[in-house]
Amino acid sequence: MKYNFFLQRKFAVIILMITATMGVSCKKYLSPAPLSTIDPSIVFGNVPNAQAAVNGAYLSMAGDFGYGIRVSYYYAHDDDIIMGGGSGIAAGRQEEAHYTLTAGNTDIGSTFNQFYAGIERANNCIYYIPRMPQYTGGSDADKAQLQRLLGESLTIRAQLFFELIRIWGDVPAHWVPSVYVDDLFESRTNRDTIYNHLLSDLAYAKTLMPWRTAVPQDERFTKGTAMALRAKIALFAGGYSLRQSGGMQRPANYLDYYKICRAECDTLMKNPTQHTLYTGYKSFWKDNVDAHKAVDNAGELIMQVAMANGTQSDSKIGAQSGTKINGVGGSLGNMMPTYFYFFDSTDVRRDVSFVPFEVVRDVYGRGHASNSIYDGKFRRDWITNPSFYMSNGVTTGTNPVTLTPVSNNNIQNFQLNWPLIRFSDILLMYAEADNEINGAPTAADIAAWQQVSLRGHNYIAANVPVAPTDHDGFFKLLVKERALEFGGEGIRKWDLIRWNLLGAAMTESKANLTKLATGAAMVNYSYMANLPTYCLTTNLPKFMWFFQNMPAENLSPTVSGSQIWVNSFYNPSPASAPLDPTNGGGALSSSTNRVAWFANANITTTYANWLGFGYVAGKSELYPIPQASIDANGNLRPQNPGY
Repeated sequence: MKYNFFLQRKFAVIILMITATMGVSCKKYLSPAPLSTIDPSIVFGNVPNAQAAVNGAYLSMAGDFGYGIRVSYYYAHDDDIIMGGGSGIAAGRQEEAHYTLTAGNTDIGSTFNQFYAGIERANNCIYYIPRMPQYTGGSDADKAQLQRLLGESLTIRAQLFFELIRIWGDVPAHWVPSVYVDDLFESRTNRDTIYNHLLSDLAYAKTLMPWRTAVPQDERFTKGTAMALRAKIALFAGGYSLRQSGGMQRPANYLDYYKICRAECDTLMKNPTQHTLYTGYKSFWKDNVDAHKAVDNAGELIMQVAMANGTQSDSKIGAQSGTKINGVGGSLGNMMPTYFYFFDSTDVRRDVSFVPFEVVRDVYGRGHASNSIYDGKFRRDWITNPSFYMSNGVTTGTNPVTLTPVSNNNIQNFQLNWPLIRFSDILLMYAEADNEINGAPTAADIAAWQQVSLRGHNYIAANVPVAPTDHDGFFKLLVKERALEFGGEGIRKWDLIRWNLLGAAMTESKANLTKLATGAAMVNYSYMANLPTYCLTTNLPKFMWFFQNMPAENLSPTVSGSQIWVNSFYNPSPASAPLDPTNGGGALSSSTNRVAWFANANITTTYANWLGFGYVAGKSELYPIPQASIDANGNLRPQNPGY
């Protein structure tokens, strides 16, 4: 059972003209019967009803057109680590990933409308909650609850506007319920104006909300959430973005925004009892996120989108991404082999971020070629509490047996929450902002980065690289570290845009993919720290051998932690077939125990060409305003550049 604060039960929230019907939690935060009135005096007549209204705003972030799959995956690629959507440009997700999008794409219109519906819900909460008699005249408990609900509503609205800006740039903005807006055919508001409003809102919201340890542990936003989001928004407000005229620009006072980011991160870093790094990187994903735990004991997951049980409020994370199980699922996010070699051999994050195999018969791993690597943080074979794939059969001896699945392998919704901000992001944002402000990294900046890298290298200090002490060198180190830390979390593309590096990143990645296709060695990237030297050779394996009958990593109930791979990813392939101790000691078969890694042109120039296929600098950094929205409101013109 998943312990969310709004799962499993049913409720309906109606705020003025908006109805939100969705599933809610095992925890009984909402005790009243469903509401069926449009009168705000009833919706905001008592604290439980106000809580229900805020829950409606929360759930506007979930579902297929929110962070359930499109905003988190479809819209977040291509970049230098993931090729999204697969080959081709026929499907909507391929257009969205490969920058061949048109304004008529219906996916983006649905997201645009859903997020504005969420903003309307939040606006109603922000307007009416402070006007409730209990807000100033109720019991201390009521006043504390309502203040928190107001802070949550401000934070939800900030996240929705933040995402709208990242995807579409300047967008319409109003800050009160639509019933109080004179003209709903609004023009677009300058993003800097919106950013400043959001930063002010979040400065207030954090004063209204408790620290996470002062309240029951669930996915609701807290003081740390408001601070972390304020830091992230400030960093983007000070970064590059595509403007209606003048191309990619950053504000002249960008360092003022970096100072806001640094201050918020500094406060969070000084409160480790509230938020710090979870001890193990793999365990964070496997034993917390994929295990359906609402919170982790370290508070690393500062901000997340909780998913409910139902197609309108759930996610397809782990189904359309992650491990392929018995031929189903998998390859939405194609982790590129060039990205695989960003990692050195001692970095434990590699085998969390990548799944270069599929699972067959529910237990056994089958190796994949380097052009067919899945993203691995949200993987079906790690999902527990409940599990959605494991079988009730029995495995005996060294050979797999046919098992009967407990559940349907075609299931699409796993109720996996989507992480928005982790504490490692706080550490790296602090280091980045302070490096910019000072013109060179301080000891505190290097220490913040080292915390992240040290965990990534399983706390073996000797394996952590030496940090440069100049501004440019340290910045390039952070560009690489953020790739290592956040792969598959929908962060990289937006980072590259705010650094004005997206075009260069994809150009250089395509060049390295082409080198792999021709058997040449990759070269270092100009915009980030160098790759490990042993990754920049022609001695990488042409083939990878795997044990046909060895349980895939962490799948077997009896052989915990088994690995399927025989040879190293960083050395030439064995000259002859290795022996198989799992099956009588005979030689492994090249037909059933070997995959082409960099052989047989499995990395082709065609494969490389799909990366960023339609990217145009000065256009592709933004999506077009949905055509249906422009048709309904001509004041949304001009369309974004290039569309």
